[in-house]
Parts: sequence; C-alpha cells; structure tokens
Amino acid sequence: MISIDDAFKKFKGRLELTDREQADASSRQTNIRELLRDEFDIDHDFLTGSYSRWTKTKPLKDVDIFCIMGDKAAHYRKNPPATILEAFRKALAFKYGTSATGTQRRSVQVDFGVKAVDDDSNGQVMSFDVVPAFSVNGHYEIPDTVTGGWIKTNPEVHKQKGVDANKAFSQEWKPLVKMIKKWNQTCGKAVTPSFLLEVMAFEILVPPFSGGYPYELKSFFSTAADRIGEVWADPAALGPPVSDQMDSAKVKQANQAFRSAEETVSRALRLVREGRNGDALKEWRTLFGPLFPLS
Repeated sequence: MISIDDAFKKFKGRLELTDREQADASSRQTNIRELLRDEFDIDHDFLTGSYSRWTKTKPLKDVDIFCIMGDKAAHYRKNPPATILEAFRKALAFKYGTSATGTQRRSVQVDFGVKAVDDDSNGQVMSFDVVPAFSVNGHYEIPDTVTGGWIKTNPEVHKQKGVDANKAFSQEWKPLVKMIKKWNQTCGKAVTPSFLLEVMAFEILVPPFSGGYPYELKSFFSTAADRIGEVWADPAALGPPVSDQMDSAKVKQANQAFRSAEETVSRALRLVREGRNGDALKEWRTLFGPLFPLS
C-alpha cells in the first residue's frame, strides 16, 4: 500500500500540467489571440492568471488571456464596460459559436465543450477567459460590469509575489496552493474567486516549509476558517478587494467548509497513528477527489 508521503508526491505530480495540456493550451490561445488581433487594435497580449502563475489546478479551464488595447480602441473607454466585452464576445462567437461564448464580470469566456471525467479532460483545455485591458501609468485597467467602471490591476505584480512566496517556501508554496484549490473545487467552490485562496496563502502559509503537506494543510484550513471574513486586499494594491464576492452568506459557507476540511485532515492524521493507512488515504481523497491516489 502506498504511504501518505508517497501519495502526496504522486498527487502533486498529477496536479502538474502535462506536455499535452500545455501544447493544447498553446494552440488554442494562439488561435484566439490571432482572431482578436484581426478584429481589434491590440497593442500586445499575454497569458495571465493562475495558468501563468503556475497555480492552475485540474481540469484545465478558465485560462486567462490579457489583451492590451491600442490607441485606436480608446473609444471603448467612453462606453460602459459591457460594450467592449460584448464586442469581444461577438468576434469570438463568429468562430466558436454563440453558445460557446459568453460575457462574465470582467472577461469573455470561450468554452470548447470539453468534458472532464474524474477530473481528467484528456489533455485538453476546457475554456479560456479573455480580458480586454488598457495600459495606464504603469498598471492596467479592465472592465468590471458589477461596478460599471474600469478597475485597476497588475497581474505581473501578482505573478512576482507568487514567485517570491514559492522561493521562500522551498518551492512548495505553489504545489500547496494547487492542492487547496483542488479542495475548493471538490467541495463545490465555497471560496470565490479561487484567486482569493492564493491571496490568503500569501499570509497563512508562513515559511519555512515544515516538510509535511498534511500539517501545512491542517494549519491553513484552521487559520482560513478564522480569517475568511476579513477583507483581503488586491496584492498589487490597485483594485478592489479580492474578497469582494464573499458576502456574509458565502463567508459562513466557507467557514463551515474550512472547518470540515480541518476535521477531515485531523481524522486522516489519527488514522495513520492507529495504523489504518488505507482509511487515511480515503479521507484525503474525500478532500481532493479522484486525483488523490489510493495506491
């Protein structure tokens, strides 16, 4: 029977993107970017979000593309944010179909209709989120249909903070964040957006790395339960709080989810002490789903 340490090593590997997934993402994002460049004045574009930060978990979906608009697109800034999002959606729908495209709060999603079975999408990307943006004084501004305005952000700062955190944590910060995000998927996304979990991890996962995933996860879940109701600011100190989607009802739900996760970890640790390794592995799988190995 596989040991808990080896199970976590195997789980960590399963959360890494495969060459096939990266190749599929590269091909699909190139097609999207070329299409949009033909339709709009785009100065430059780049991949961002958790994919570029290497904190994306599986199945691979909602990969972010940032499109920095050129001077000829400045007129969109004079209109409500929904205007440019709808313009992007129409352009993408021409190729991918109306049913496969849709506007979101700050982006346009392109869904490729890929289905995942047991968290396996067969090496294919399920969807992309395209974000139109304008460069302004060293940062970016993106549309936000909830506020009805343009909000400041800087994904490059977010990425660098992740790099720094991972280095300080013996290169184990990103793997732990992926595990925590996988737990969030498995429990029905109690925390939204998933980026909030990264922001919380900046403060809760305190270096140095202890050397054990179970105890780091137990500590995270316990502390996160106590602090989920706090206001978690944009790490770039530019935009609205990352926690602005977490109203009182969602905070309560997330608190309960974190507490339940901590209890599951405690049971798993106790089962190992009792010599019931197989039962402990099953407890871990209840947290993380089928990607966590039982053998």
